[in-house]
Amino acid sequence: MSKNKKKKKSAVIKSAGAQPLFIIAGLPQAVHSRCIEALEKRYPHMIFKGAPATSVDAALYSKPYIETLVRSAGEFAVRRRSNGNEQPTPASLTLIFVPAIDQEFLLKTFDFTVMPSPLSALAVRDERGAQLRHQLEIALEEIIQAIKASSHAQLSLAEVRRRLSYQSDNEALLLPPANFMTADGDLRAAFREFREGKRSWTDRLAHLGPTDLKHEDVPSRIKKQQTRRPFVDVRGMAYFIAHPNAYDGQAREADNTLPEILSKLQTLFRFGGSVVSGLHHDAQRSDGSRLGGAMFHCSEKGPIRSNEGYANVYPNDFVRVASYDEVK
Repeated sequence: MSKNKKKKKSAVIKSAGAQPLFIIAGLPQAVHSRCIEALEKRYPHMIFKGAPATSVDAALYSKPYIETLVRSAGEFAVRRRSNGNEQPTPASLTLIFVPAIDQEFLLKTFDFTVMPSPLSALAVRDERGAQLRHQLEIALEEIIQAIKASSHAQLSLAEVRRRLSYQSDNEALLLPPANFMTADGDLRAAFREFREGKRSWTDRLAHLGPTDLKHEDVPSRIKKQQTRRPFVDVRGMAYFIAHPNAYDGQAREADNTLPEILSKLQTLFRFGGSVVSGLHHDAQRSDGSRLGGAMFHCSEKGPIRSNEGYANVYPNDFVRVASYDEVK
């Protein structure tokens, strides 16, 4: 084999390394399996996961079914991201689902990890009263339209991925939603507005910041003659993106419990876009003082208080700090 052919083969392998993952939800058994088969054949460099739903046209998203969907996609995504590939796979997560009266249970479970893409046409009923999700050709065509780069969901995902790629202090989408405190409580309400389509994906939450801080403000964090622009919450807590050298390296595989799988997904994906493994914020007072008993809401330890100089806060709201007291 010539050197040129070797280079070409290597390039093909590398390009396949950034495969998007599509989670298909809400289709009945026969339609689901045939759609997956057709999609995998047509798009070999895309990943399709999911599970068939009930054939009854009513509530679709029971707790056991949602758990099956999380395991189908989540265990795969975490395992692949744990392998240490140069180009993380999956590169993105899109949840393609049939709308239903209980869809909020599905969306709330995946929360801020996926880009939602509802297939509204498949919830429409035909002249016999059956939803169009039972019709293979229509279902397949709707999914094909949804995964096109020009679809609303994929254009939105492209914007999210662009924003996440900068790993910047002044990127609101990277903030830990339960620990960045706002006048209304925390950031989760604003994040839900993105998910529900009430906020544009270009909305930078400018009403929350960022704030210009200099060496004189936080001398232990900011170099002389340097200005950093972190978001500062209502407590005066500045959220600085940690230096990449401080990232924890590759993600480790999650335990097989549902909360652990979801927690790991929350560290690796934000609104469908890939987050660099180990990325976190260093939360520190914007006046350079110590935390002074500030409360954090750790996803594992629950509410804690600390008097340290700063705390590491991860996208899934896991908080790592040298010393702390649990709040009973």
